Amino acid sequence: MRTRLLSLLRRRATGAVLGQGTQALAGLVLQVAAARALGADGLAAFALGYGVLVLATAVCSGLVGDSLTVLDRSDLRIRAGLHVWTAVVCAGAGMVGVAGALLSGMVPLWAALLTGAASAAFIAEDTLRRLLMATGRFWTLPAVDGTSLVLALVTLTLAQWTGGLSLSSFVVALLVGQTGAAAVAWWRLPAEERLRGPWRRPALGAVASFGSWRAAAQTVRPASLTLVRVVVVGMVGAAAYGPLEAARVFTAPTLVVLAGLGSFLLPHFVSLRHRPLADSLRLADRAAVALSLGVALIGALSLAALPWLGPLLTGGDYEVPALAVAGWAGYAVAGATLLPYAGLASVHGGQRQVLALRGLELAALVAVFCVVAAGGGWVLWAPVALAVGPAVTALAVRQSVVVPLVRRSCKPAEQRLEPVAA
Repeated sequence: MRTRLLSLLRRRATGAVLGQGTQALAGLVLQVAAARALGADGLAAFALGYGVLVLATAVCSGLVGDSLTVLDRSDLRIRAGLHVWTAVVCAGAGMVGVAGALLSGMVPLWAALLTGAASAAFIAEDTLRRLLMATGRFWTLPAVDGTSLVLALVTLTLAQWTGGLSLSSFVVALLVGQTGAAAVAWWRLPAEERLRGPWRRPALGAVASFGSWRAAAQTVRPASLTLVRVVVVGMVGAAAYGPLEAARVFTAPTLVVLAGLGSFLLPHFVSLRHRPLADSLRLADRAAVALSLGVALIGALSLAALPWLGPLLTGGDYEVPALAVAGWAGYAVAGATLLPYAGLASVHGGQRQVLALRGLELAALVAVFCVVAAGGGWVLWAPVALAVGPAVTALAVRQSVVVPLVRRSCKPAEQRLEPVAA
């Protein structure tokens, strides 16, 4: 038993899950603090801003994070391209963060400027985390995330002592936490992997030709969530959306296993490219079933614990609706089914087709609009309507992209189309 436990703990997949768990915990604690300190209206505002930040991070995660995992980082021009794209996305996110904060009018000028810095720090820290994953250092991720959480909580505690918590306090907490976490991630990287150069003659096109498709695909889910927030807040108000966001925060643990194994599956599929593609499809099928069942089980446990844990999340100020909790859990299950097939297809050159099919997820926003427009309690069905998108997309990606790739790989060599080079 002890030998099996040690073997499990040494596995990279276990480290990936734990790493995503600690990252999710850090984000969850901040959202719980916002739910308790800012009320339903404040939580909705924080969630909208945080969602835009996650959306920007998804762009860099696909463009740079997936590219540094799949492409040859030993090529100096590729490395330079990765460095330049990281700097471009960080700068762009910083400017968008400042502009968004100023236009919202929710924070003063000084906090708006710090929002830009926090946005850039958030993306830089996430890129360094992806580099740690690409080098197999999954077990260093808890130290990175722990640093972020501790520094953010210390900042919020000081703000509470010196005048009370506000939306600006959370901006400062994000900036301090992410900056410290980025420093720890840099320190834990192998010396040869640190982002110090080169910068000359960057292969921007080579990185973009792969990463741009992955970036677009990575933004589908956070874009969907952000648009749901915009639609609900715009149509029924922030106070009505607050409980819906609280339900999403409550079910956040269901995404831990999903995100953790997702960060492991992409490099794992890369390592299997020399083997028959049919073997990878069987692995993807098993992963889809296991992930779906695991996420569904965690979602069921969350729903069962709602009567006791719900009031702890909101401080008893408002109710966490059970229907919304179940809907968000179903959305996570649908995403778990899609993840292995999207990763496998992308590794073998099908990232363009995956992106096209993931447009079905955005199409689910039509259903969200309909249930919100119906008014009353129908707004709580928004997560259920949103879950239809990834569920349909998972089936479409498997049958329309992955299965044809497998069939082509089984043809005689002279008839087979070579997959797009990573």
